[in-house]
Formats: sequence, C-alpha cells, structure tokens
Amino acid sequence: MFTSSRLAGPQAPDGQRHAPRPSRPSSSCRCRPHVRHVPACLLVLGMVLASPATRAESLHDAIVQAWAIDPSARSAAVDAQAAHRTASALESWFPGGPVLSGDYLDDHFIGSKLGYTTYQGAISVPLWLPGQGTANVRNALADEAVARAHIKVERLLTAVRVLDLASTATLLDREIDNLRTTRDLLDSLARSSHAALASGEIATTDHEAVIGEREDIEGQIAERSQRLETTRAEIETLTGQDSVPDLMAIDSRLLATSGARLNPDHDPRLEMARATARQAQASFNVARRSYMPNPQVGVEVLRQAQYGSPWDTQVGVQFQVPLPSEARNTPMVMKEVRAMGAADRDAELARRKVTVEYRQTRSQLGTALEILRHARATQTALDDRASHLERAWQVGETPVIEYLRARRAALEARQRATQADVIWHAALVRMVLMAGGTP
Repeated sequence: MFTSSRLAGPQAPDGQRHAPRPSRPSSSCRCRPHVRHVPACLLVLGMVLASPATRAESLHDAIVQAWAIDPSARSAAVDAQAAHRTASALESWFPGGPVLSGDYLDDHFIGSKLGYTTYQGAISVPLWLPGQGTANVRNALADEAVARAHIKVERLLTAVRVLDLASTATLLDREIDNLRTTRDLLDSLARSSHAALASGEIATTDHEAVIGEREDIEGQIAERSQRLETTRAEIETLTGQDSVPDLMAIDSRLLATSGARLNPDHDPRLEMARATARQAQASFNVARRSYMPNPQVGVEVLRQAQYGSPWDTQVGVQFQVPLPSEARNTPMVMKEVRAMGAADRDAELARRKVTVEYRQTRSQLGTALEILRHARATQTALDDRASHLERAWQVGETPVIEYLRARRAALEARQRATQADVIWHAALVRMVLMAGGTP
C-alpha cells in the first residue's frame, strides 16, 4: 500500500515525447481525469470529495479551540474548584457543627401521683484532635493540586488527539496529491498508448497494462479521499470546524520560541503522578491524626419540677471523649498506607513510561529527518529513471511494463518522503507537548 504527502518532488522532464504525442504534464500540474464515461452524479460526488479543505488554521488555535469545547475541561475545572472550597471550609475552628440534645421525663406516663418532671438540654461542639485540622486542610489542598494536574493531563491528551488527527489528515492529503500527480502522468501515457495501439505500434497487452495501472491509482485516490473525509469529520467533532490544522507550517524554530524545557520531568503526566503521591501522603497524615473520634464539649441545663423540691434548675458542663481503639485505627491507617504504596508505584511507572516515550520521540524525530533526506534523493533518482524508461518505451527499446514499474517505484519513494516529512513535524510538536508547552 502506498503512502504519501504533498512534498514537492522533482518536476517531470520536458521534451521527452515524440511530436505526435501529447506533452506530458509536470508533476506539479493538476490535470483532470477522464470523465467521459462517468455518470453525472458520480462526477459531482467526486468533485466534492476532491475539493480542497477549507483554510487550515494553526495547530495552536486548533488545540485551544478543542480544549475550549472539551467536556473534560469543564469537569476538571469543577473538581479543582470543589477542592479549593473544601480547603477553605476546613479552616474552621471546629470539625463539625454544634450538636443539640434534650431529654424530657415525666412520671405521669406511668400513672404516678408524685408529679415528678425533668427537662434536660445540652449543646456541644466537636473539637479537633491535635494537628488534625491542619492535616485536613493540607489534604484538601493536595486534592486541589491533583485536580489542577489532572487539568494539564486532560489538556495534553486533547492536544495529542488534535495532533494525531492533523498528522493523519495532512498525510492523506499529500498522499492524494502524489497519487494525482502519478495519475496525470498515466493519463497522458494512456492517451499516447491508445494512439499507438490504433496505429498498430504497440500490442493490446501494453495498452491494457497502462489502463490497469491508472485504474489502480484511481482506486487508491478514492480510498484515501474517504479516509480523509472521515478524519476531517473527527477534527470537526473535536475542534468545531473541519479545516485541517496546518502542521507543516511548524519548523525547528518552535523549540526556541516555545520556551519549553525539553525534559521529561516536566511532562504533565509526571506532575499528575507526583501530585497523587503527595495527596496519598496527606491522607495518611489525616488518618494518623484521627486516632480517635473527635471529643465534644458543651453546656447542659437540667430542670426538675417536683412539689417541695429545694432545687429545680441546674447548669453544668458536658463532655464526651471516645477512647482510641486499634480495631478502628489500624484498618484506617493501613488503608492509607496501601494507597501511598500504590501512588508511589504509579509515579515510578509513569516516570519510566514517559522517559521511554520521550526518548522514542526524540529518536523518531532524528530518524524521520534522515529518512526524509534519503527518500528525497531516492525520489529524484527514480523520477529520472522513470523518465528515461518512458523515452525508451516511446522508441521501442523497452516494454511498457518496465516503465510502469519504474513509475510505481518513484511514487513509493515520494510517499516515503511524504511520510517522513509529516512524522518529523509531528514528533517535534509531540516533544513540545510532553515538555508542558503548547505549539
């Protein structure tokens, strides 16, 4: 299967045809295919599919627009705001609200004639254990840090998704251009072979080989056009418009102008993992400071109504202090210990994964540039070879099948150059994204 791009390739040499035959278009021209036998409805559909994309926006604008309409952005922002308000609320003097309690006792319910009645009421508030309030505030702030790190990770994932779609669409668009260039050359060859067949200069098999090769190219153009339309639909879903972001406008100056420090330690995923580990440590500190239920202290009023009693009202202090219990504390603390271990494990695994991915992307960038250099040289040589074989076929020195093979090899070289060109641009952008920047 062929791959390609809009990479500028060498122009088809001029002056390589016999006078009676139509001149062959250069590789940069866009000749229209034969449509004499195509129904009008299919012709209109083909023109729609072949129409150029709307004006491409910059990759930066596409990423910003995708993030602006991403539902994950709103969800992550709500999480961060909720954690911030929780931290503010925990800066309270008491861990909970006041507790009201009351009792009413009356001996009339049991038929007694003494008339003994008791009213009792109390109001109390829970108290922080030593260091518990500060630990809870820090835990809420750690939750907020995790939520804000999650926002950066979601933004990275959205940007990578935009980059992947832009790379796919750019590659398909340039592959189609390369195929159309080859198709135009084969159109010219088909006209020449048809004239030669009519005059008896070539065999029917040669003409059929040319037609078969051209139809194969047409099929590849249709297949890639369908994939391009699907990709553009995904881009529209993600960014709100189907224009393909201009990936090829980015060059190596992006590394200098973005201000991003190309270090995997700045990857948002590592920041998220570290924030999660700190949050687990903060939760563990809360569990350590919560070694017993919160004590309560308050004021109690007691009124007793009994005929002839020398006392009827009493006021006092009420307090409740639940004692620590290993059956309660140990499972709670061990749960946080396990969470700390899992967070440390995930942080280390994330660091390893990001480090490998970063090195892989750097290697991909360098390799793509090297492949691009060789592919362009190969493309130039194979284009020249195909041109020489075309002249040799025109004078009857070589069969047409050799020319078709040479033309296909030149197309494959052009497609490899296109792939490498798109890959190195995408790798460059991916490195900036992994460093926490936005192209």
